[in-house]
Amino acid sequence: MAFAEFSVSIQKPVHEIFDFILNGENNKVWRPSVIAVKKESKGDTGVGTKFSQTMKGPFGKSISGDYEITGCDADKTISFRVVSGPARPTGNYAFEEDEGETKITFTLSYKPTGLAKLMDPMITKQMQVETAALVNVKKHLES
Repeated sequence: MAFAEFSVSIQKPVHEIFDFILNGENNKVWRPSVIAVKKESKGDTGVGTKFSQTMKGPFGKSISGDYEITGCDADKTISFRVVSGPARPTGNYAFEEDEGETKITFTLSYKPTGLAKLMDPMITKQMQVETAALVNVKKHLES
């Protein structure tokens, strides 16, 4: 099973960071692998909201990485599942506020099946890159 986790502390209130992450259209601001992203669902963003997302794939090709929010507890957690693309991991953001600083932890997990099992090390490495991009949220929000 492929798994990756990364945490960072940001000198901002939890609600500001939560709202930034919840708005999936911000992905292109902090995730270098995201080429384009658009909210597809109408109304407030929460459980059931879908985002279409185009990402940089192997060999310079674009791949789909559309996702849906599966859990949302204000200022505490955001969960999602990728619904298109070659790998379809689930992910979670956990938020903890402590004296004006917020720790955010981003996890991704994926259980490959069939021939995809052979790609597990490559998938794990890419998921580590994705979660580590969380430092870009810190840079963006603290600048």
